[in-house]
Amino acid sequence: MSSSCCRAFGGWLAGCGAATAVLASVIQTFLMIASGGDIARLAGTTVALLPFSFLTFVAVCFLTAIPALMVIWLAELFHARSVVFFGCGGGAVGAFCITLLAPSSAIWIAGLGELFVVAGFVAGATYWAVTREDLGYSR
Repeated sequence: MSSSCCRAFGGWLAGCGAATAVLASVIQTFLMIASGGDIARLAGTTVALLPFSFLTFVAVCFLTAIPALMVIWLAELFHARSVVFFGCGGGAVGAFCITLLAPSSAIWIAGLGELFVVAGFVAGATYWAVTREDLGYSR
């Protein structure tokens, strides 16, 4: 039981890291385009982005703790073992979080909502990859 809880916690942290990486990579892509090939400028903005990425990770952990726990509980209740279940559950958590942060339809029209759904899906798939041994899969 203790090993399962530790693995679930580690999976959740890995999922938070994966969601942070998705969000930060979009910003990094815009920075690469804006740098116009200037490597020094790109490196400077990348270093300046590190504190933002850390704060994003903390915010993702804070916002997703209870919704992710609910997805994990539902998976246990329904004996769900599929990466699709956890990915879609993570996407739903991402949609919930962006709706909670900015309850405006403009967020969805601008595409930011979809970005959070993708980040959540990646987080859910990452959770599944870390915990799949406990879910009945062997590595």
